[in-house]
Amino acid sequence: MKSQYHYQIYLEPGQLERAATRRWVELARESIRARNSFHVALAGGSTPKPVYHLLQQEELEWDKVHLYWGDERDVPADHPESNYLMVKEALIDHVPIPVDNVHPIGVQADIEKSVEEYRQVLGNVHRSPNGLPCFDLVMLGMGDDGHIASLFPESSALTVADTAVVSVYVEKLNSWRVTLTYPVLNAARNLMLLVTGEAKAPIVAQVLGGDGDENYPVQKLAPQGRAEWYLDQAAASQLSEST
Repeated sequence: MKSQYHYQIYLEPGQLERAATRRWVELARESIRARNSFHVALAGGSTPKPVYHLLQQEELEWDKVHLYWGDERDVPADHPESNYLMVKEALIDHVPIPVDNVHPIGVQADIEKSVEEYRQVLGNVHRSPNGLPCFDLVMLGMGDDGHIASLFPESSALTVADTAVVSVYVEKLNSWRVTLTYPVLNAARNLMLLVTGEAKAPIVAQVLGGDGDENYPVQKLAPQGRAEWYLDQAAASQLSEST
């Protein structure tokens, strides 16, 4: 297993989401104490959604929490496939977070304009030594093909090393995306990977086992901070006891 990875397997339904929520709150409070703010890049998809629901119940200094997105689809903000809309309905509408603390990726007709504007938005985040944003927490899911954010296999975005956010065309989905890049993901103080389902078990075993070639985008992560994997029993089913 890569030395910077830590993982926990949750056997009962709901355990993973509750544990991830507790950790999210803990990191938020630590960051607010240390830097008077908490800057977090959120994940889309179905896996983190229960965490956002649970966060509704937490008492936090929401005026010091800043929400960003790790990626966004090329759809309007009110579209059912919008990552922003999912988080808005699951969390933002239910907590007293100032509107100025919510920083969605504003997808426009000109996708490159969307990218440039989000680069400017990310200027609110603390800097890492390389000058790129250093989030207090980045949340990630993982697809059945090992993609994270919108870093898909064979994508041109996999080799970007000098900028925080790029556009990417996902051929198999016939759609454009805007995504954070590896340098930003790797610079985060904390990474939280939420992975569920038996279909992802072979990739989990390869990544956490540290064996084989780097065939999947998730394997190209090189976290500088702490990276924690939250796995359900199905996703962890191919891990060996020695991992």
